[in-house]
Amino acid sequence: AGQLAARVIVNRLWQRHLGRGLVATVSDFGLRGEPPTHPELLDFLASELIRGGWVLKPIHKLIVMSATYRQSSTRDEAKVKADPENKLVGRYPVRRLDAEVIRDSILAVGGILDASPFGPGTLDEASRKRSIYFTMKRGKLIPSLTVFDAPAGTAGAGERPSTTSAPQALHLMNNPQVRAAAKGFAQRVFGGSVGDSDAVKSAYRIALAREPSAAELGEALAFVKGRSGAAREAAFADFCQVLFCLNEFLYSE
Repeated sequence: AGQLAARVIVNRLWQRHLGRGLVATVSDFGLRGEPPTHPELLDFLASELIRGGWVLKPIHKLIVMSATYRQSSTRDEAKVKADPENKLVGRYPVRRLDAEVIRDSILAVGGILDASPFGPGTLDEASRKRSIYFTMKRGKLIPSLTVFDAPAGTAGAGERPSTTSAPQALHLMNNPQVRAAAKGFAQRVFGGSVGDSDAVKSAYRIALAREPSAAELGEALAFVKGRSGAAREAAFADFCQVLFCLNEFLYSE
């Protein structure tokens, strides 16, 4: 029983980091479930969990320090042809972030996230606390989470769907909290005496963890050029909101 429990746990951890469990049916290890794609690896991780006294952190470290986790997500057509579903993990899987991570990331980058711990739960979508502090209530779900496929919380969910729909784009373009974060982000990078070029580069580094290409830098500078006062502030906020809408911001690669 201990070995089975360990296998279920490490399989969930693998799914958390790589999008798909070594056993794809993470809630069903029985006869109706799928067999593991890497049974030896599953047994090794389970044994390491038991040997380490059921402490999860070393297993997280094993996974994220592995060559498998650190692979590029670049498609190799030969590998795609041999393993279309990437069951053998021949590349890092590109996948969208969870709804809570998307919301919290927008607030954090915008400088308006209340990261203070503890406190009561809330049903107020305008709250700036981390998404974990939302109260789960079947009759009043949080739209900014459900639009990105967060579960209702009424039943266990072994894995979440990852859909692409028009309401998601509309949410990122029109939601008041997203707009507030975009304005906060603009003030964070464009405020003070920083030049436009340095500000754009800083925005890319903060939101996407990379420098803008020459073309991206030129387009951003052309967008904000020649504006002043409120129009300039609005243009900077628009630019920052565009970064929130990019797949690079919303997906893990």
